[in-house]
Amino acid sequence: MSHLDDLFEGYPTQLTVLQLTEILGIRRTTAYKWLRDGTIPAYRVGSAWVILRDEVKDCVASGRNLPQQPGAAPP
Repeated sequence: MSHLDDLFEGYPTQLTVLQLTEILGIRRTTAYKWLRDGTIPAYRVGSAWVILRDEVKDCVASGRNLPQQPGAAPP
């Protein structure tokens, strides 16, 4: 199990905005901004947000900054 798995462990498959703020360590206003601008993947249904844990986890994993390998082309 990775550290990222540990971060999301114990959370349901569908997250609330409050749970998202807990996981990412961000303020509620930041969470709503990131949801609105698409930084965090989610679905808007009326005034409610559907936030899928595994999509957020994949989003966080895809943004991981890894040290460059010598001779590797920049991303």
